[in-house]
Amino acid sequence: MANAPGILARPAAWLPDPLDDHLIRYWDGARWTFHTAVRRVEAPAHPRPAVEAVPAVPSLRPDIAAALERVRGALVGSMKEINLLAGYLRPEERVLALTSAQGEGFGVLACTNQRLLFLFVGLIRRQFLEVDWNQAKGVVFVEASKQFAVYTTRPTRRAIPAFTVRVGNLADAQTVANAAQAASAAPRLDIF
Repeated sequence: MANAPGILARPAAWLPDPLDDHLIRYWDGARWTFHTAVRRVEAPAHPRPAVEAVPAVPSLRPDIAAALERVRGALVGSMKEINLLAGYLRPEERVLALTSAQGEGFGVLACTNQRLLFLFVGLIRRQFLEVDWNQAKGVVFVEASKQFAVYTTRPTRRAIPAFTVRVGNLADAQTVANAAQAASAAPRLDIF
């Protein structure tokens, strides 16, 4: 799309995220993308008094940090959601595994001791999908399409999943599915 005459175009670059001060977001020259990264705050050359100190990026809960360390694939555009994940968890809920996934945008797929959930927070939209373990009947990963589907009925050709997201890394999909099997009565991950 061309810019109107007289309006200067901003070149493509990583810029401060307009929705989260702790992130940077990629501007492709025409619009904001879903690609984010943690904003690095450089230490000032001259130390400031403690009163003016700006708090660093909030630390992650230990269970989320441990699950994040086990991720093998790239966390494309998911750090914002990982930083927000603690606010979506229930009391006594622990994250067992997580990975980057794509629903309406790039977000995070997390397996907890109580449920499987997907979180995406975009500039305009949010998507939050969840299935509690007492409802889950099956998890299926289709390698060809990289679709990770969670069913509340027995997975068959005609069954409609409770939710489906794309997981780019098979090893991460397997890690989430193994955590799901350990946390619930859900059957093993079926790979097609």
